[in-house]
Amino acid sequence: MSSFNKSLLGKNIKILASKKGIKLGDIENEAGVSAGYLSRLANEDNKNSFPIMDLIFLISKKFDVSVNSLLSVDFSSLTPNEILLSQFFDKLSKDTENNSLVWELESKKKLEDCLQHGGHPLFFADEPRDPNTTFYYHSAFESNTIIIGDSYKVGISNKWLYMMNVQKNGGFENGFELYFVYINYNGYSQIEPICMAYPNSELFNQLNDLCNAAAESSRHVKLSDSVRNSINQYLNESNTVDIDSF
Repeated sequence: MSSFNKSLLGKNIKILASKKGIKLGDIENEAGVSAGYLSRLANEDNKNSFPIMDLIFLISKKFDVSVNSLLSVDFSSLTPNEILLSQFFDKLSKDTENNSLVWELESKKKLEDCLQHGGHPLFFADEPRDPNTTFYYHSAFESNTIIIGDSYKVGISNKWLYMMNVQKNGGFENGFELYFVYINYNGYSQIEPICMAYPNSELFNQLNDLCNAAAESSRHVKLSDSVRNSINQYLNESNTVDIDSF
């Protein structure tokens, strides 16, 4: 508990409350803590008391932000776009954990095969296209990015979200690149880069947690809507057998 950053938590609560137009006193009353508790929490000199876990969960639910983000992400250092991404990653993690989203594995081996055969929306061929064409991963962020590990994709509305596990060529730190990919009935892919994050990014820990959740999700059994409906229909049917029919 000694490593717990109360000051960061206090600052984050103030930022979230201000954004929502909620007074700290109202939160304190709802949580049943003393007046001024949240202000004292943000004071770096306050070394006498640790925050109440019930309060942390209340804040998490009230502002729709994960406990992990609340305790580890410095919202004061984020731009408005980064705050939006942080909220996006939180929702992805939550929906993954409750199985509303089921990710698909993009194994490193499969991605390496794309270097030879293509067949992936994020891989492009050098020109001219001929039997000896080399396919390479197209990074919208770093020209020398290489695939370093398994990646994952999940369907969101009418598009795929791809989370690529990457490394800058010649570097030593693994990171993430995220893309939206739209695929129409002609098979044409429209790619929209979302963001990249390496360990020096405030968003990296969130993406690392999301990647772990996606890895676990990808091991779950997947059922199409048609298969699920057929199974449910069967389960709801009467299985009583009329022995007089034999």
